[in-house]
Amino acid sequence: MNILMISNIDADEKLEDIWLARAFQKDGHKVAIVDKNYDEKLESLFDVFLLRNTWDTDANIETIKEKSNFRLRIINKNLPRINFDGKYDGKSKEYLVRLYKNGYPVIPTVDNIEDLQILDKCNKILLKLKDSYDGIGQMVVDKQQLEKNFTDSYVIQPYMEFQSEVQFYYIKDKFEYALEFIPSKVPIYPDAIKYEPNENEMKLADEFSKLNENYYGIQRIDFIKLKDGTLLLTEIEDIAPYLDLDCVEERIKNKFILDYKNMVYEYMKNINND
Repeated sequence: MNILMISNIDADEKLEDIWLARAFQKDGHKVAIVDKNYDEKLESLFDVFLLRNTWDTDANIETIKEKSNFRLRIINKNLPRINFDGKYDGKSKEYLVRLYKNGYPVIPTVDNIEDLQILDKCNKILLKLKDSYDGIGQMVVDKQQLEKNFTDSYVIQPYMEFQSEVQFYYIKDKFEYALEFIPSKVPIYPDAIKYEPNENEMKLADEFSKLNENYYGIQRIDFIKLKDGTLLLTEIEDIAPYLDLDCVEERIKNKFILDYKNMVYEYMKNINND
């Protein structure tokens, strides 16, 4: 099998994708790792396309508007693919508005000023771009500044204090491990700490992971942990999540790589049987 892994080979996280590629190579498959600007002609040479870390390391508010067309192209061609068809963060952050309105434990989120009154009372407001990542373009404003800065490119959230960020890592909807980042991942990316979720936290994360029905890929379910211990969803990262595999035990890392590899094999078996 010929496998094309689309990644950012200049990123600090490239090692985790090299580990994934080597797992397939050990099984006798050919793997090429390319960046998102690869030549379209390559698509006729590969059997399956794995979307991995394609985030720009030097992105800014201007460059994030430049969308690569490889994702849409692969979907339109209906080529065999992993991590291309997520329903949530891979499309836009508007889903946070829907989840909040439907009563899910999400950071309170609206997308128009008229709905501001349904948010909890807050002195500071976070404006977050719907199509962004790593906090690029977000602003902290007060209510007086809101009308001046708000456009329909943003979602509106209360600026909340929290003690940490907790992330649950899944392959399809199967839980693999959880990590905690203290105090947060932005602006300084701290070392991850292994997190042992309690029964209720595990049930909550599982519920969100199952929203991506029949999904083939890696999902990362991200929360903030409030000072009282409450978890509130920040995102369902279902496009190209960093894995922080270098922060987990060797046993957990090896299991994740094996499960990822077997998920790809399962997917290929299913499409070949259709």
